[in-house]
Amino acid sequence: MFRTITLSLASAFLLAATAPATARGDRDQDHLRDAAAQGQVVPLGKLIADVRNRSPYRDMTFLGGAQFDQQRMVYTLKFMDGSQVVVVYVDARTGRIVGRKP
Repeated sequence: MFRTITLSLASAFLLAATAPATARGDRDQDHLRDAAAQGQVVPLGKLIADVRNRSPYRDMTFLGGAQFDQQRMVYTLKFMDGSQVVVVYVDARTGRIVGRKP
């Protein structure tokens, strides 16, 4: 009984803690959608397709889960090259690759 109550309380705290992050994520997505509609940023689908058509990324597997840094206006895309994860940073305004690890 005590274990059930403890787990229930822990779950409630976790849900409450993630709510602000989820709301912020929704606002970021809304901002991105509006910016893409106004031509201020490259739509994510087009950006991913453009990067996947470039060498050497066309031979890699796109892992999904793109992230966006609103302050830098940069998308982070992850690819799998054999057994190594390659992180590619792409300018959201131009679609230009601005960095890569490794």
